[in-house]
Amino acid sequence: MIEINDKHLELIQEVINRHNSNSFMIKGWAITITSAIFALAGTIKEPYLIFIALAPTIMFWVLDSKFLANERSFVSLYSCVANENKLKVKKAELISDIQKTIDGDHKEYTIKPYSMNFNKFKELKRNNWCNVFFSYTIRWFYITLTGLTIVTFLGLKAIKKPPENNPVKIDATIKNIEDFKIAPIYINTKISSVDTIKTKEISKPIQKKK
Repeated sequence: MIEINDKHLELIQEVINRHNSNSFMIKGWAITITSAIFALAGTIKEPYLIFIALAPTIMFWVLDSKFLANERSFVSLYSCVANENKLKVKKAELISDIQKTIDGDHKEYTIKPYSMNFNKFKELKRNNWCNVFFSYTIRWFYITLTGLTIVTFLGLKAIKKPPENNPVKIDATIKNIEDFKIAPIYINTKISSVDTIKTKEISKPIQKKK
């Protein structure tokens, strides 16, 4: 009978705690960077800048999944050490590629004393990176973050509407046609109200030229 090594379990537990802290830190960085991009896009009134936030969101999603997959593998390692350095796993709990290589209904893993080799436990479905990427604890956090990105874009898009081209109406009474000239009118600012442009009245009546 192999004696359970408490020191070995303690070392594995420290690694599990460190992975858990890294995962929490990654989520914090994802929120911080995404919020900063939202604030920048809102300040300069550029909605399409929001989509830059999708790049760090996907990057942190992948990185967080890697850390969680490793953490789960270390948990399996911990279980193996706690079970006298042996762990029997059902065939159905393994990834399909490994299931094809074994006979019987179980696969047994063995660990040497003080071994920190966790890679062999990635053969378990729950420890596989692809399964972790779409796991409940991971996907809903980053899907929510992606949804907030789209909602923020639509919100800024609705706020930033193009100015309406309202025509300028000018009411004028012409008293003298001889010296009457119309100069070009340049408008560089948005018209917020209808203004009345008055021309100077000339008392001399209009006479037709023969």
